[in-house]
This record gives sequence, structure tokens and C-alpha cells, in this order.
Amino acid sequence: MIGLCDMRSFYCSCEKVFRPDIRDRGVVVTSNNDGVIVALDDRAKAAGIRKFEPYFKQRQLIERAGVLAFSSNYELYGEVSGRIMATLAELVPNGIEVYSIDECFVDFSAVPRAELKTFAAMLRDTIWQQQGIKMGVSIAPTKTLAKLGQCAAKQYSQLEGVCVLEQAHQWQWLAARVDVSEVWGVGRKLTKKLKARALGTAGDLAMMTQADARALQGITLARTIRELQGEPCIDVDSQPQPKQTIISSRSFGQKQTSLKSLQEAVSHYAVRAGEKLRAQSSLCFRLSVCLQTSTHDAQPYADELSVSLPGGTADSRALSRASVALVATLYRPGCTCTPRLGWLCTTFAHSSWPSEIY
Repeated sequence: MIGLCDMRSFYCSCEKVFRPDIRDRGVVVTSNNDGVIVALDDRAKAAGIRKFEPYFKQRQLIERAGVLAFSSNYELYGEVSGRIMATLAELVPNGIEVYSIDECFVDFSAVPRAELKTFAAMLRDTIWQQQGIKMGVSIAPTKTLAKLGQCAAKQYSQLEGVCVLEQAHQWQWLAARVDVSEVWGVGRKLTKKLKARALGTAGDLAMMTQADARALQGITLARTIRELQGEPCIDVDSQPQPKQTIISSRSFGQKQTSLKSLQEAVSHYAVRAGEKLRAQSSLCFRLSVCLQTSTHDAQPYADELSVSLPGGTADSRALSRASVALVATLYRPGCTCTPRLGWLCTTFAHSSWPSEIY
């Protein structure tokens, strides 16, 4: 059996961890330039606030509803996530696979079937007690069904955040009530194609033949259907491979025109990326810096420069020096980085690649 641990309204929950006084308030989190709502909790949803919509368009609604708005703090979210994943890894016999900052797959094969719900509830309670973050746990024979189980864990309060799908009739009942767009791996374009064929629910998709699936979307969709039918096709990888590329980037909250401000920003990004390199025991052999202005500028500008680092390095100071030098070369007086499209990106190649290929 495979489980999925999903942190509820994670960014918003992180903001509440150190603020018990706002636990009963609605919260939204904006993008790093405060342009778009990137996360919201249940109270904010109930107030009619929408995710991925511009903040300025919803500001009055947010204020009227008494909802609090926070600028995103990804370093905080990353630290809280790291503590949660470390705790889960210690508690689970066969390890976990970190899927995203707020989700991880869990191998429950060592847990007796009769104890699955109790064990999942223990994980849920431990994370709440230690980290103050609410977590839902769904368990099923496949990753795709475990993902589907989160729909029930969120929607049906009587489950208390734990959904166990052991029998075919259980996941079939749920699949018939979940929109096909909620199926893991089914995006917007594929959703339109499926609904055009009158396949509106996960249950409808599960009835699609392998031949039709391959003709429509290839082996990936065929595998998804097999997983919806209870056949495991994707194993839990408790030891994921180190990243081959690390990207550290941010948008600016205000227009940037000075070389100094750009260099300060890219230096900070280089330090953060260096931390990520050292965390996975990697070295950087090639570093790239990109600078781009808004496409709406009178004279839009975009360029990228790279430099090789012979022998590789994970020293944040060396990475910072190289990044700052590249920005100085890229910089054009008068160019303005806008909050919407202005960005800097520092990319690092993983040490398993020989430097000669660059």
C-alpha cells in the first residue's frame, strides 16, 4: 500500500505556526512581488477569494472579509517542510519520497493492513503536535489512487483527514464522484480532450480502454488508467536522485534600474543555490545568469551569460563572485526590471556530469 501525506494550505499554515493569534483568521499568501495570490486557506476560499488571480483586483474583498495577506517567505516554507519530511522519514519503516514542498509519498508495505488507519492517524497527529501543521493522509494500492484519496480526506470531515482505500468498490465509489481534472497527471488540455469524449469523472477515465488511451495520450495515460484500476505502475522512490540542475530566482517587488541592486539580488541567489548544492553533496561546473526586462518596455532587453568553473565548486563565495561579474557584463544602463517579468536565474549543473560536456 502507498500513502500520500499532504500538508493543508501549507504556505498559509506556515504563516500561522508562529502566530497563534491568527489561527482562526483567513490567510492568503501572495507571490514574491505581491502580484498574485499563490495560496489561500479554507476561510479565504469561503470568502470568495481566488487563487492565481491578481492581488490588486481582490484587495478590497480581502480587507472586507478580514483576511490577512502575507508576502511569500519561501525560506520559511522550505525550513518547515524540511522538518516535517525529516520527522516522517524517521517514523516510516520503508522511507518516504518527497514529491513537493508540501507532499510526500509513503511506503506502507511494512504496516499491517489492520493498522493502516491507526498508523496514518499517528503520523497526522505527530506532525500537528510537533510542527503545528495540519496534514491529510490517504492510502491506496497505487500512487494515483492515493492522490485521489486526498479528495475524500479534504471533503469528508468524518474521515478526520485519513482516507484508506483498500477495496476496489471504495476507490470506484470515490472515482465516480471526482472530476477527471483532479486525477494525478491530467492537465487542462487533456481534461478538455477527455470531457469532449464524455469522460467527466475519474471513474469514467478508469473505464477507458488501453488502446484508446494510447491513441489519445500515449503510454502515460495508459499507465494512469491502470493505476486507477488498482494496478501499481509507479513505485515509491525513497532515495531520489540528486538534481541535475538547481535554479534560484525571484521577481522584484519594485522596478530595478541600478547595477548594485541587481548584483545584490544575484549574490543572494547564488548563496541560496550553494546551500542546495552542499545539501545534496554536489558541485557546480557551469553557472548561468539571465537578465530580462518587461516585453512592454520601449526597448525590451534580455540576455544570458555562462561561465565554466573548472573542477567544480559548492562554495557560495565563489558562486557569488562569478554571478556578480556576469551581471556587470549583462547590465545595460536605463534598462528596467519590472515586478511582473523581471527576473534573475542562476543555474547549476550537477557534479555527476563531466565538465567536458559543457
